[in-house]
Amino acid sequence: MEIFAGRRRDINKGYWMSFENHPRLEETKKHIYVRCLPCLEKLYEQLKESPAELFLQNPLNCWKVVVVFRDLDECLELLCLFQEEKSPALVTIRGRIGTNDRNSPNVVIIFQMLSEAERDALIADIRELAPRINPHYSLFFERGCGDLYGSLCGDWRNWQEVTPVINGRLIPFIREKVSKLLRGEY
Repeated sequence: MEIFAGRRRDINKGYWMSFENHPRLEETKKHIYVRCLPCLEKLYEQLKESPAELFLQNPLNCWKVVVVFRDLDECLELLCLFQEEKSPALVTIRGRIGTNDRNSPNVVIIFQMLSEAERDALIADIRELAPRINPHYSLFFERGCGDLYGSLCGDWRNWQEVTPVINGRLIPFIREKVSKLLRGEY
């Protein structure tokens, strides 16, 4: 398996670089337009009504596996180890590398998964490979768009297909944040 990286993009005060095991990052692009964009549009439409609950269909099947390393080189080394030693049962391995803060002492690699089985298999591989790069790495997982949905609905471990909004006062702020994302303003 070969893993390819996109161009490094500076966003706000940090940077992000997409990666995938397809040279043109086709699954990443497809995922954005077929899954992420419609999901954000649905969230935006729901937030227009200041709802007491949200319908969370896609977010329940969207996972981020996050590995924290010291620098970009360690993140790239993990991808190289995957390329050389693993042929994950995943059809596609994709995600991004970067940081929201250029001055942060750490850089993260975020793998995006669409099922718990894929997530768990990837975590097992990371636990095998990452300590060889840096024994002080950290690893965690969360649901996709946890920053948006989590602000409104609380801990992702409690989400259901229909989840109550527990922080209704944040609806205008999250609605504006989603609106900016939909307009391409990061």
